This record gives sequence, C-alpha cells and structure tokens, in this order.
Amino acid sequence: MKFSQPSSARTINRLRVLNLLAQQGEISRADIARLLDLNKPSTSEIVEQLLAEGLVEEQGKVTTSNGRRPTALSLRSDARLVLGVDVGSRTTTFLLADLQGKILRFERLPTPLQPQPKEWGETIIRTCMKLTKFATTTIAGIAISTSGSLSPDGQSILSHEYWSWEDIPLAKAVAVHTKLPTLLVHHVQAMVEAERWFGGEQSKNFLYVNWGEHIASAFYTGHSIIAERSRFGHLPIAPTGLCRCGGIGCLETVSAGWALSEKHQGLSVKQLAQGNSKEAQQSLQGACQAMGMSLIAASVVTGAQKIILGGGIANLDDRYLEMVATFYREHAHHELASIPICRSALKDQSSVLGSIAVALDRWVFQRRMLETMQDLDSKKPLLETE
Repeated sequence: MKFSQPSSARTINRLRVLNLLAQQGEISRADIARLLDLNKPSTSEIVEQLLAEGLVEEQGKVTTSNGRRPTALSLRSDARLVLGVDVGSRTTTFLLADLQGKILRFERLPTPLQPQPKEWGETIIRTCMKLTKFATTTIAGIAISTSGSLSPDGQSILSHEYWSWEDIPLAKAVAVHTKLPTLLVHHVQAMVEAERWFGGEQSKNFLYVNWGEHIASAFYTGHSIIAERSRFGHLPIAPTGLCRCGGIGCLETVSAGWALSEKHQGLSVKQLAQGNSKEAQQSLQGACQAMGMSLIAASVVTGAQKIILGGGIANLDDRYLEMVATFYREHAHHELASIPICRSALKDQSSVLGSIAVALDRWVFQRRMLETMQDLDSKKPLLETE
C-alpha cells in the first residue's frame, strides 16, 4: 500500500476511526476529529462510510455544558463476527465472537494424542461449518492457532512441533469449505496478541512464555512477534532426561506438564500442586528453578524488559510463580534482576482468546499495522484524507 496516495490515506484513517470507536465507546464526530487530528469533512466522510457499512451506529445526543449537542457514535459490536480455533495438544477449541471479543458460541473437543492430519482436519472443518450456522451476521474471517512452522502465506502447516504433520494445507482447506478467509498463526504468537488485545498489555518489549503441557515462547518488540523460530522449551538445562524432541536435558524434561505427569504416575500438574506428596513438591520446585534459570538465559539474549508467564502451570498458586521470580532475582545479573516477572492478565483464557485476537486484527481492525505505521512515521504529521 502506498500511504502517500489519497485512497491509501482514506483507508488508513478509516481504520484509525474504527479503532478509536472500539476503544472509546461512545464518542462524537467532533471528538474523533480532535483526537485523531483530522479535519471535519474527512471525519464526516469516514463516519458516513462506517454507518453505511453497518459498523457504527448513532446513539443520540451527548450532554454538553453549552452549544449544540453533538450526536454520539459507537461501534456496533454485532456488525461482524470472527471465528477462532485453537488447536492445542490436549484440546481443540472453537469460538465465535463479536467485534468486542465477546464469546457468542464455544465448543471444545479433546485432541487425539497423535491426530492424523486428514481425519482431524476434517473434524476441524466440520466444527467450523457448524459454528458458522449460528452466526447472525457476516463472519469476517477465521484464525487458527497451532504449534509448528507455518508457510509464509499462513495457509499451510509445514511441520508441527508435536505431531508428524508436514505440508498440511489446513487453512486453505477450511477456507474452501467455509467460503471464509482463513489464516494460520503460531500458538504463542496468538497468545501475545490476546495479551495486548484483551489483557491491556502496553509494554513495547517483552518475553511471553507459555508454560503448560509444553513450553514455548514469543518475543515481542517493535510491533514484531518472534514465535515459531523460538525453541525456548528445548534450552539444555540438565545433564540427563530424554525429551520428546529427541534431545537430552531440555527444559521441558524438568518443567513441562507432560514430563511432570510422566514422573508422577500420570497425575496432572494441578493434582500434584494440590497434593501433599513431598516428591511432587520437590519436582515442582525443581521445575520452577529450571524455569527461572531459562528465563535468565532468555533475558540475556533478548534484552526483554518484561517477562509474562501464561499457560496452565503459570496459573498455579502464587507460591510457584514466586519460586520462579525468587530464583531469577537471586541468580540474574544485577542489571537484569529488576525485570518484572508476572502472570498473564488473561490467566486461563490467554490460549483460547489468542485466535480471536488475531482474527479481529487481521480481518477487521488491522491495529498492529497502524501501530507500526505510527512508529515509522512518528515525526511526521498523521495522514489526512483529501
């Protein structure tokens, strides 16, 4: 897109107005023009376009101290819907949501231990088609989050981190059957999007770690998210322990849910945390210390200014999070020791909301693109329509 062209400027300012309405609630045309530094004719033109598209509605007159009472505008949250799919190692979740991220329909299926791509792909397609029948208005698009290496166009799984899937055109197949634009996104990248979209995360530079059945991370900086090239869960931290990746002594062999469960007769990590077994508590303490050690290494390499832990193990009792933070503070270089380590604001919702956040951004709001543009052009006047 050539941003200097008038048509491009109108498109960008339309997105800016749409995002402002999503974030502010009710607001007048005059306030939109003032907050976005747009002239009144441009603002009126964009608002009329959004009204015609059904994305915005008028709410009546705003009370003012004097003068003419302006008409309030608001986003119509039910004007468009999005469909999100989270293909996890234990469960696959499907969500139909409105423009504010409100979940309108929810379905969860147990993921097979080693799903066959054809059969599981057909199940995903059928469930997506089922949910589309509950839509009361247009579905803007579908986002599918999963763990693996994805094609540059977001249409195929080139390889999966946990299953023997190669060159599976999952998004393409879903799009063909649902007739809706569909995109694949890395699982942890989607969790980062959810943290920023629904969790109110404002940091410009942070490391996000999904600590659950498996361990993965994403690094957010400069509006870029580095996720699928990360192998955080496979940092070598122990001399022994066979990892599912085939390596020895990976972080996952000490701290991942699957490893802790295998070590303690199939009990879940939640059961281990709630029990009184001394051996289980020692394992959990070792898992926290190994996580703290790995976070130190990641901080040194990335220069992250904040660390956010999401996933099931991160949402255990506060004492386990404090074990991680204490080990980190005691062993990190003094320049890194003050970096905050916190739990995801979304707690156990971070995973399922990720695909919704990606779908809203890609198919409706394009918020991250606008943020990138503003950073690149921060010293220039914001674009104005002609």
